[in-house]
Amino acid sequence: EYKPEQLIFMDEASKDERTLSRGYGYFLKNTFATKKNVFMRSIRYTILSALLLQGIYIAVDIMEGSCIKEKFREFVISNVPQMNAYSSEYSVLVLDNARIHHDKDLIEYIESFGRRVEFLPLIP
Repeated sequence: EYKPEQLIFMDEASKDERTLSRGYGYFLKNTFATKKNVFMRSIRYTILSALLLQGIYIAVDIMEGSCIKEKFREFVISNVPQMNAYSSEYSVLVLDNARIHHDKDLIEYIESFGRRVEFLPLIP
């Protein structure tokens, strides 16, 4: 339904010392997978980005801590002016189904400028 040049993908990612720790793994049959780790509490950094399908970043924000709904909202609002009205290039904002992305007022705000918002399908 959409052309590749219409799409802008926005999402966040976080990193701290626990990022590579996993709660699950694979091991020998009938044996628990175990791994010893030293617990470290450190600073978490979050990156918010808006990316085109061609791999070009149009906006980036790096912050200390986790991304909350208000920070995501500010990031989106500050980047809506870079988008175009629907059917033009950069007119469809694509988001995953993170809870902070489902902000009815924010979606209405974006759509009031003639832009579209699409959510990725849920993955079971």
